[in-house]
Amino acid sequence: MEKLSISKLIANDIVNYGMDKTSSFNYIVSLNDFLDDYDDDTRNYIKSHIKEIIDDVHSNENVAQLDYDEERQEFDMVFYFDGLMSKLDKKIYELGQSNGVDYEIEEVWQISYDIENSDEYESLIQNHLKENAKYMGREI
Repeated sequence: MEKLSISKLIANDIVNYGMDKTSSFNYIVSLNDFLDDYDDDTRNYIKSHIKEIIDDVHSNENVAQLDYDEERQEFDMVFYFDGLMSKLDKKIYELGQSNGVDYEIEEVWQISYDIENSDEYESLIQNHLKENAKYMGREI
């Protein structure tokens, strides 16, 4: 197993930031905006190790394509479809495909959101917890 370096941790943070913010398959992270969240020592580290960080972003398992604009200091990342989906999202997508429907990622997210915020979903969880409590010796 490969050990993590500080550069790789920062690269992972850049990728995760982009994945959290995207509403499609790609996102552009401005290095200057990203640096606003860090103290001076960390900013200096990032600036002095930017080439290594760019390489680590490029090799991240969730990044399908990376273009780094040196002039604008921006990471333009394209993400793999699977990396943008939760387990529920993946289940929805797979069930859709098995039913002959090829959902767009935004549609999958909407269906997932609707399910997670439904009374039926909460009831299903509550019922499962109550059933599980019977066998686990806990009271609810």
